[in-house]
Amino acid sequence: MSFAQTERQRLAQLLLDVGPDAPTLCEGWLTRDLAAHLFIRENRPAAALGIFAPPLSGVLEKETRKQKARPYGELVRAWAAGPPLPLRPVDSAMNTAENFIHHEDVRRGDGVARPRRFSGVVDKQLLGAAAMMGKMTLRGVGVPVILTPPALPPVTVGGARAVAERGDDVVRVAGEPGELLLWISGRKAVEVRVKGPGELVKKAEVKLRV
Repeated sequence: MSFAQTERQRLAQLLLDVGPDAPTLCEGWLTRDLAAHLFIRENRPAAALGIFAPPLSGVLEKETRKQKARPYGELVRAWAAGPPLPLRPVDSAMNTAENFIHHEDVRRGDGVARPRRFSGVVDKQLLGAAAMMGKMTLRGVGVPVILTPPALPPVTVGGARAVAERGDDVVRVAGEPGELLLWISGRKAVEVRVKGPGELVKKAEVKLRV
């Protein structure tokens, strides 16, 4: 099984174990809300467009209400069965970060960081996802943000690709690849060490939570 598939099964089991009303790191969402999001994202493409396109938010809200009204266990198991056939060839590319992040959203729903250890292969996947996501979420920061895992080469993201005006005008974020990905996605219950000028660190962290 791929890492995306393994995380899907782990997350599905955890969702069933904790029930529909458990907290998550997604602000305002309980586990029922998260389960509905996961199902809609893969299985209701017309409604899922509302995640990114505000004019379609009404379609998304209607579908979300419909899915949340289903028996919770049925909803979770429907998502756990895997993506529709047309999406299966791109499951890893589409869901490695998604399934990992949302698994941690439930594992850390009480706000406590609980890092896990992964193989070198998985760490490379998670760091790659962090780099890709960082290029989008930190585009407007204007200074280099250097992600520094302990056992892999550092990755620079952020809006600045030129040399900083001062050598210390960078933000350095150290942690395991999974923790870096969670930080890039705006989660707070993570184990990372962020260093740099205070105003630059604040600017980066505000950008992640917009």
